[in-house]
Amino acid sequence: MSSTATQLDTLAAALADPDSDLNQIADLEDELVAARDTSLVPRLQEHLASAVDARNSYGRHVLCNILAATAGSKALPALLRAFAHDLGDDQDSLSAILTDFAHQDRAYARSIVLPWAAGPDPDLRRAALWLLGFVPEPSDFDLLADAVQDSDDRVRSVTVGTIGSHTKTTAQAIDLLTALLADRSPQVRVNALSSLGFARQPRTLSAIHRLAKDDSARVRAWVAIALSRFPTPEPASLAVLDLLARDSDAFVQEQAVAARKKLTARA
Repeated sequence: MSSTATQLDTLAAALADPDSDLNQIADLEDELVAARDTSLVPRLQEHLASAVDARNSYGRHVLCNILAATAGSKALPALLRAFAHDLGDDQDSLSAILTDFAHQDRAYARSIVLPWAAGPDPDLRRAALWLLGFVPEPSDFDLLADAVQDSDDRVRSVTVGTIGSHTKTTAQAIDLLTALLADRSPQVRVNALSSLGFARQPRTLSAIHRLAKDDSARVRAWVAIALSRFPTPEPASLAVLDLLARDSDAFVQEQAVAARKKLTARA
């Protein structure tokens, strides 16, 4: 067994032990990242899969960093599989690695995510639909229109953001996002509001305004946030913000007041 393989096994054992020395883990991680020993890739993938199965988010984080440094963008399938599992952490560093690799090798990334985005595994489907938003093509739209009919709220929710990447190139994207304001999931409605706020299409304003009376306080707050992103203060939008400023929920009130200040400053 090579010295780097021994180091990797030592690291994997330390990551599995909650009483391990974090400094030792950091040192081993640094050494393995610097080594970039491609012969370790299969072993790295095995240890990464074990960490995910054990719901070890820190282990996933460390092993993904080493795998990414060692294999580069070719590690994308294994990294995306690991990313697909919700272990309770924010995964900011891993999501940054994935988007960077997708941008580096767009064709390869699309060859991976397109089959998964239409596949039967809901975890992989969500992850693939998310990453597809960073390498969009007009031909994706039928797949996305199908995904927002999924029975899984989480699949629909992540798909909304990916549809948002098409709003500057596909008029249908705006129509679909507007329709999703009526989705049964508050999170889907929030995500649709966010995407429409960035799109800033005047024809969506009346649909956004209607959600000022939504049952969910989070949705009502996001009405204000979405309106704040529009370039000019429409009278109807200001009236909606005045209504939300009197909302029973303090967060909604706060967002409405902030949004009105932003819009009136642009007048």
